[in-house]
Amino acid sequence: MPIKYAEITIIINTEKETMINYFNRLLGNENETTDNDTIIILFDDGIICDVKKEYNTNIKMTTTSSLSRYFPLPIYFEIEDTNETFFSKTPTVDYNGNLRLDSKPIFANNKKHITTKKEPSVYNSIYERGNNEVLSIVKIKSSKEKPQFLLAYDDEYFKKDNIIYFVNYIFSITL
Repeated sequence: MPIKYAEITIIINTEKETMINYFNRLLGNENETTDNDTIIILFDDGIICDVKKEYNTNIKMTTTSSLSRYFPLPIYFEIEDTNETFFSKTPTVDYNGNLRLDSKPIFANNKKHITTKKEPSVYNSIYERGNNEVLSIVKIKSSKEKPQFLLAYDDEYFKKDNIIYFVNYIFSITL
């Protein structure tokens, strides 16, 4: 299970931000990205990609949750050329009634995940194939104008172009 890592940075164009997004951001709410924003992925091998310029569309997003406001990500998706299907891991409920996903196993070899404070986000997710965690996104402590996320993926199942497309897709979903 060769897990690779990447960092996602969303650069919000505050000069072209709508008033609704501006007030949502001030209140700490997450907004979907717009065409004015930039999403950058820094892969652990040093490759940097702007997802709006470089992506392939061979992932078929099949189902989104009926609770899309609270969980806007696909429940499962498929990579068309391999017919591999990946399912969203169901969060557990802690003693306070909060939903929790434990991303420690898939990020076990990522030093930034260990040392950085994680933040709640509708984009925090883990996808599985069988019982194996193969893709995960976790929001880390960052500014509201440049939210940052850590990404872990199994390169046995995902090529970089799959990851670029997936990241562009999930951050462009209307909340």
